[in-house]
Parts: sequence; structure tokens; C-alpha cells
Amino acid sequence: MGKQAIAFLQPGWADWEAGHVLPLLREYFGVEVRAATPDGKPQVSIGGLEAKADASFAEVKPTDADIFLAIGSDAWPKFHDERFFGLLRDALDADRIVGVICAATVAGARAGLFEGRDHTSNGRDWLLGHAPGYAGADRYREAGPAVTGGKLVSAPGRAPNTFATAIARLVKPEAAKGLEGYEAESRLEWSA
Repeated sequence: MGKQAIAFLQPGWADWEAGHVLPLLREYFGVEVRAATPDGKPQVSIGGLEAKADASFAEVKPTDADIFLAIGSDAWPKFHDERFFGLLRDALDADRIVGVICAATVAGARAGLFEGRDHTSNGRDWLLGHAPGYAGADRYREAGPAVTGGKLVSAPGRAPNTFATAIARLVKPEAAKGLEGYEAESRLEWSA
């Protein structure tokens, strides 16, 4: 059986963040991708696309996949669910790959994933504003690209391509050289 990934999609999930990592994993790395939503019902993206759910957040266990990806959404800063935070911790403790991007980094901070690990988000002050005093804030890295700390990948919303390639490098380290071209060709630039 091949590798499995679960993408956690909140209402208003960011199409461009899922749109880099999920096709790369599925098409080029043969990873089976499933989606989980807070209630197990379909969720509509910020761009208006509806994604079906294979499970609710509460139904997912840390042994259900090799890769757990929390895709950004404006819903994450308001999201407080200790069971879900425990799932992310348990997955990382079980040597699974965990990726959090954009506003989903708030869930990473609240779950304690950043303690002792380099990480990034949409800005240090932004993350501290949503997760005051989170463990590991001293390891925050202002970065354009994704930051990898062990099996944890974090990224700002403007870096979906480096988020995707950082995840892919953890899935298949020997493919690292081939991913350099993908990063260069798919760079998404945002003007402030």
C-alpha cells in the first residue's frame, strides 16, 4: 500500500495552498489524498470550489495517514479543539509528516507543535496575536519560503509552492533535485 495523506479543510479553505501540494503528492508521488472537514460535510473554498469530505476531524486518527496537512482558511484563528490539536501532536510524535500553512499555523501553535522547532507563519506578530505566548515562539523564522523543523513543515500563505516541495522532500528525499525546477517555475509572488 502506498502513502496516504489527509488534508484538513475548513470553510473557505485556500485553493492555491491545496492546489500546489495535493496534486504534487498525488500525481508525482503516488500518494492517496483524502479530505477531512470539521463536521464531515463538504466545504467550499475561498474560490468557490466544493470539496467532499472523506471524514470529520474527529474521525481521523494519527495512524490513518503518513501525511497530515492543515490548509489555510480564515476559520482557523477561531478554531479551538483540543482533540484536533492532540491529533496533530500525536501524528508528529508518531513520526508522521505534518504540514500547516497560512492561518492553519495558528492550530500548529495552539497544538504546541512549534516548541523546539523552527517554524514560520504569516508574520511573527500575526501568529502571536492569534496564539499569544505559544510554546516555541523563540524559534520563529521570518521567511518567504516554507520552514522545515523535523517532520513539521510550516509556511506563510504566500509560499504554497515551497510548502508543497518541502512536504514532497520529506515524502521522498531522493527526489529533492527534481523539485528545484518546480519551485522556480511555480513561484507565487504577492505584493503587499
